[in-house]
Amino acid sequence: MNITAAKLKSLNGKEYAGKPEITDGDNLSLRISPKGKISFQIRYRINGKQVRYKLGTYPAMTLAQARNECAAQMALVNQNLDPRNMEAVNAVESEVIENPTIRDCIDYWYINYCLKKRDNPAGIKSRMVSCINDTWGNQYISLMDKTHFTAFFKSMGDVSIEKGRGKGFAFNAIIEIRSVFRFCIRQGFISNTQFEALRPSDFATDYDSREHYLTLKECQLIWSNLDEINMTDRNKVILRCAMVFGCRISELCKAKKDDFDLDNQLFTTQRENTKGALHSIVRPIPSELIEDLKYIKSQSPSYSYMFPNRGGDHPASSSSVSQISKSCYEAIEGVGPFRMHDFRRTISTHLTDAGCPLQFTEKLLGHKMKGVLAIYNKSPMLEGLTEWINRWVLMLKGG
Repeated sequence: MNITAAKLKSLNGKEYAGKPEITDGDNLSLRISPKGKISFQIRYRINGKQVRYKLGTYPAMTLAQARNECAAQMALVNQNLDPRNMEAVNAVESEVIENPTIRDCIDYWYINYCLKKRDNPAGIKSRMVSCINDTWGNQYISLMDKTHFTAFFKSMGDVSIEKGRGKGFAFNAIIEIRSVFRFCIRQGFISNTQFEALRPSDFATDYDSREHYLTLKECQLIWSNLDEINMTDRNKVILRCAMVFGCRISELCKAKKDDFDLDNQLFTTQRENTKGALHSIVRPIPSELIEDLKYIKSQSPSYSYMFPNRGGDHPASSSSVSQISKSCYEAIEGVGPFRMHDFRRTISTHLTDAGCPLQFTEKLLGHKMKGVLAIYNKSPMLEGLTEWINRWVLMLKGG
């Protein structure tokens, strides 16, 4: 018999003494309990065996919905796929918008990422959307090509200038909206990648490199996500060393294996590799770097340089190492553009804020101290440096 909506309504929730199963066509049927509880099920054969599979209960699922669901599930059966093995996929509620706009992408990113992962999420979103006019905010992403993204990013720079924003405001906003698009792509919310070929610096002025430093949150994001980045092991270790020591990149490029005493956990920058220092610079190596450094040493046993150039036993080129930062901030959500040299200003800023005495930050950075601090130039101050480097690593790890 064919079931009707009126029939279901008359049976629901009432004492029932009839047949426990009533069919509706070839595959759909309903089960009725003695107390009038009704559920929909489909009947099918898979691998020669008769199977029943529950679709839902009435009235949460209507008869029309049950018939549509039956048709969808039987389409799987016709492909020799068992609907029972699709429960995990079917249970996932995906947020689908047929044609998401730029504003839809921002809202999706804000709810699913920014609120959960970023400090001051409302402020981050507000700064970004303040550079986006309504015309572009309502634009469908799927209809945009590289020309449209070019015009969109340019408009963000124009809006920022019109509002009298400071240097670098639009640049950071464009970096952020690119992160929004990338998150939405990874989550399957959009698929358009036309924006990837465009550089933020083509549309807005970069930050002032003489004043820039990374926030502690950015440092923690880099530290915790570095292993997931598509980057060579050598470059990952260089980046960690730059973050921990605050040394000049040239000091790492020119460092030899003998400069890393892993047994005593000391890294020595020879005087000839420093910038105007009167003595070699000795920095304690925290335990968190030892295994990485041992591994890097083992990768080129016949070489003398710790981080050799790919062409042989020569120092890594500063130009190639300088690109490490770009690979990093383009891959990690929540990290703004920076240069490798910025880690020096970063470690000085955050250690000072944490109460580190000036002589220790200056010694760590390899600065020649003057005035009353000059007495520290000859002293290695290893005990104090060890304490503060370990505290800095703890901060990087989120402690």
